[in-house]
Amino acid sequence: MTNPTLNCKNRTVFIGDNREVMLGLNAEITDAIITDPPFNSGQMRKDDKVKIDKKKSAHLPYPVDEDGLAARAYKDHWKIEDVSKREMELIKYKDKDLMRFCQIIGNQHSDGMEAYLLMMSSRLLLCHELLKETGSMFLHCDPSANSYLRMLMDAIFGKENFRNEIVWRKYAGRKNNAKHKFCTQHETILFYSKSPDAKFNPIMIPHSEKEIANEYKFQDADGRRYRKSRGRRYQLTGEERRIYLDESKGRAVGTLWVEDGLQLNTSSSERCEKWTTQKPLALYTRLVKSVTNPGDFVIDPFCGCATTLIAAENAGCRWIGIDNNPDRIDMLNEQFEKLTLQDLWKGKVHIKEIKSKRDLPKRTDNKPSKKKMEELKDQLLVIQTKSQDRNYCEICGHRFPPEYLEIDHIHPKSNRGEWELHNLQLLCSRCNRRKGSTKTNKQVRAELKKEGLLFYQRAAVHDYTGIPMDHHEAYLREKPKKKPCRKQKEDLKRKGASRQPEMGILG
Repeated sequence: MTNPTLNCKNRTVFIGDNREVMLGLNAEITDAIITDPPFNSGQMRKDDKVKIDKKKSAHLPYPVDEDGLAARAYKDHWKIEDVSKREMELIKYKDKDLMRFCQIIGNQHSDGMEAYLLMMSSRLLLCHELLKETGSMFLHCDPSANSYLRMLMDAIFGKENFRNEIVWRKYAGRKNNAKHKFCTQHETILFYSKSPDAKFNPIMIPHSEKEIANEYKFQDADGRRYRKSRGRRYQLTGEERRIYLDESKGRAVGTLWVEDGLQLNTSSSERCEKWTTQKPLALYTRLVKSVTNPGDFVIDPFCGCATTLIAAENAGCRWIGIDNNPDRIDMLNEQFEKLTLQDLWKGKVHIKEIKSKRDLPKRTDNKPSKKKMEELKDQLLVIQTKSQDRNYCEICGHRFPPEYLEIDHIHPKSNRGEWELHNLQLLCSRCNRRKGSTKTNKQVRAELKKEGLLFYQRAAVHDYTGIPMDHHEAYLREKPKKKPCRKQKEDLKRKGASRQPEMGILG
């Protein structure tokens, strides 16, 4: 898995649940994940009634139609029922402490916040797995949940991989209409890398005239502007060190982004009328260029109106986006045609490679070689059976020859289960088919117990004289085996061995 192959095409917008799409993507394929997820700004408490008043719809963070019903395309409030069972299983498998953290926040804050954090946890875990070792992630958030999201990111990426918390001024100037608080004018962007070796390109911006006048106050005989060093060494010795103004380099960008060009005005030409939470292209262009080089791969799990994707396209990067609304494709086409610099999108050229929800990607990097699987099976035989002469199925308990036992993932492979010993077990083919990717060992064992097919139940079979005998022999006596036909004999002869015994072998 050091050089994973990309199992999706460039310039693709997947339509569907981003968690399901990311489950099908190969691990460590992307150089950057830059996304603007829901903020949970409209979350509802336990005592709130889910009722939308048409007169008050203007204050809601999601659009409301003429009948007073919230549009399903954009949702920014959450309930525990919205978190699926597979999401909970993924969080428990990857990090049990995340589940406990979300529950604690839910007890102190609200059920809506707990559901939102669980939703984000499952997706942030997948984002971390999709990033390369040199990759980074930008997570856009607002004061509604940014403190909780930072704690989630610390737990998933590691606090040592926290880089910056960028403060972005959303409004250049605004009156304070709030009665009991200051007007909120900023949002935050959390910057995390997957490892200390992550790539980073410093962003330089030209010096403003005001900055030049305040900082570079002196001029030499040639008319070049400079400032004197404020270092303690030069202050003590009285030496003078000149730092000349280099207008070609400019000034390095810090964590306070308040420049006038980073806001999106209502009259801006890039404004999308169908998207109320649109972010300026200049802002996301700066994010993309800071952590990628031309040809790198960018993913946006919440692509919305495709601001990240357009910024990646203009920067020469490859990209994919994910959105859950199929009706949003026309809007994406309009935005690409209007804002991209490449001729590919000019002249009403539509996105050609749209994937539907039924056409999800399939992983190609999650199966080891045949030799590796044999080694894993040998290790499992030693760990699970303790000795080579007692090979039994982990669920039903029946004993089988080693060749009849199959490797099964305790946490399903379809839900990012790993090929590691702690996540593998040996099952007979019957139990493996029953378990599939939706049931647990406990559920399958309960079903077998009702049918009387567990080892201790079948081993208690007696013959008609009351003398215990081999349960397999009793099974054959109750239901005599039919003689195989000619075709069946030929099949058995060609295979060289009979099929797996139905109920194993008593030792």
